[in-house]
Amino acid sequence: PGQKSSLRHALNSPERRLWTNLPAPADAGGLRLGDMDENQIRAACDLMATLFSEQGYRKMCHIMLADDQLLKGGRPRSGFGTENFSLVLFGQPSSQQPWAFQLDGHHVGVNVSVSGEAMTVAPSFIGTQPQSFTLGGKKYRPLTVEIDDAYRLAGSLTDDQAKEAIQRPKRGFIRVGPGQDGKVPESVGVACSTFSSEQKKILLRLIGQWVNDLPAAQAKRRMNELAKEMDQMRFAWNGPRQVGSDVSYSIQGPSLIIEYACQDLGGKPLEHLHTIYRDPTNEYGGQLDGK
Repeated sequence: PGQKSSLRHALNSPERRLWTNLPAPADAGGLRLGDMDENQIRAACDLMATLFSEQGYRKMCHIMLADDQLLKGGRPRSGFGTENFSLVLFGQPSSQQPWAFQLDGHHVGVNVSVSGEAMTVAPSFIGTQPQSFTLGGKKYRPLTVEIDDAYRLAGSLTDDQAKEAIQRPKRGFIRVGPGQDGKVPESVGVACSTFSSEQKKILLRLIGQWVNDLPAAQAKRRMNELAKEMDQMRFAWNGPRQVGSDVSYSIQGPSLIIEYACQDLGGKPLEHLHTIYRDPTNEYGGQLDGK
């Protein structure tokens, strides 16, 4: 019963808006992985593997494993590590009625809203620290294309495009992170309508790193919507365009806000990354409108 009261909340619960990228406080909502037995953890993993694509599921797991690298000597640390990630269910999971799932933890605040076959992950925060790590002789990078294709796109800009895209010589900050629901910043940067066909391919692949965390059918539907909006989007860049530079960037259109920024905390900006994904027209699947 105690676990159920932590896990289950009403669909319109204020808890849905309390997601954050910060290490979880002791009184955070949700059921911690560290408070589950093995069978419950397996069920939690099955649920996440159902709600996310393989790309999305692996990304969430790898972010948790990255957070374990921040445990000194593997010792428990309040708010850090896989055991301190929590699951929350809002409403009654159903094939017909709306419901929602939330994954909370350090560098993860993912909101999955479900209504029949419709799904969205807006708004969601996804980050990582460190950028890469090695376990069992294998190297992991939770955010790969989000980094590599961004530099590729920035490097492909013509001189005229770069003048429009580059907003400042140094990295900026995420403007619509946790706690900024309903805020739509000014759209800045180069108009994506000026992009070549190759640049548009890179842009769509980049956007897909967030959208394709959804199952295939829902992701395809959303990507088709965004492909039609591409000429209304803008791409902005802050910092040098050389690969490995300390940067931030944004992609913004009528129904899309993606932001990415390196972070100072920890002393190595390239090892501490924050991103945000929003859909101003469909936050929380519209389930909290007017509430």
